[in-house]
Amino acid sequence: MHNIWITIKKELRTIFRDKKTFIMLFVTPFIIPAMVSLYGVIFEKTDETETYSVGINFEVNEIEENILNELHIETKKYDTLSTLEEEYQDKNIAAYVTKENDKYIIYVDDSTTSGMVISEYLQSYLEQYSTYLTNQYLLEQEVDLEEAYHHFDVEKVALNQNDYALVIILNVIIMYVIMSICIAANNMSMQTSATEKENGTLETILTFPIKKRELIVGKYLATVIVSFLAALVSIFLLVSSLYYASSHIEIFKMMSISFGLKAIISSVLVAFCASLFIAGAALALTATAKTYKEAQSQVSLLNMVTLVPMFVTMTGVSITHLFYAIPICNFVQLLMDIFTNNVEILHLLIVLGTTFIYCIVVITYVLKAYNSEKILFK
Repeated sequence: MHNIWITIKKELRTIFRDKKTFIMLFVTPFIIPAMVSLYGVIFEKTDETETYSVGINFEVNEIEENILNELHIETKKYDTLSTLEEEYQDKNIAAYVTKENDKYIIYVDDSTTSGMVISEYLQSYLEQYSTYLTNQYLLEQEVDLEEAYHHFDVEKVALNQNDYALVIILNVIIMYVIMSICIAANNMSMQTSATEKENGTLETILTFPIKKRELIVGKYLATVIVSFLAALVSIFLLVSSLYYASSHIEIFKMMSISFGLKAIISSVLVAFCASLFIAGAALALTATAKTYKEAQSQVSLLNMVTLVPMFVTMTGVSITHLFYAIPICNFVQLLMDIFTNNVEILHLLIVLGTTFIYCIVVITYVLKAYNSEKILFK
């Protein structure tokens, strides 16, 4: 135990002395408040009542003018389609609409945010105007509009308080918590493994009266400590950023997020589990690396895996119990559940149990790897 503690202190002292590496370990967590602010700015701009200029080749009446004004659309009339195309190319109008007999054609670039907004506004304008014309026709036929439209009542019960866009935003933010742990674990594992091999200091250390098992456990625990410190910083920034955003940024006010003591304690526990597994995985990946650069390429796999949960959420795949047994993905999903107050005890137990098993497997592999003379001194 004494040798393990000495190894931990040695590794921590090494990483803390290297100021550049130490700073890099804790830079990633600060991306979290930056991302929260960025999403807030993006959606706030989208919600602003900006007026859009749209070209048309037909006359609009007073009713249409009122609808367009409510949708913040300013119309500019041109006689020909070619003129409309030229004005659009010159960016004098953001989109244009043509009318041929009783057919309207909307020309808009849906690949941009403003284009999507304009497209929705123009379709809303035409739908509202169509409804107005329908009502006029029914009134002329002396039809009661209430009886014509009201056939049944509709009530919606929201099973999930967070809409799709907000879930994606929260998923991306939480992804940076796990990525922070990965980056810290990767840097520590490369420093404690590949760098010592490359510099030849590992051979010297093994001449000391220390068992290989004690050496590996010490390196592993040192990596866990640094990873968990990065996790704590990330959790703090995550909670504080979301707490502030839920009060000051409109898009986050719509999100049902739990900030209670239970949620924070649970998130710290999940972050600790993530640190245990990721630290072991990073050591396992760097165990066979000959050089620092080779170790970098090998641990990059962990950083890539952290992106998987985001794509799973975007595809709308149904989350089953099995998903909580998949490393990395389970940590992100469980943190999502905790902060949206949807966590189940079964899922928490699955994550804790599988993490324990994975850690045993990974550490066993690392111990065997370091027992191999071929790997140690090649």
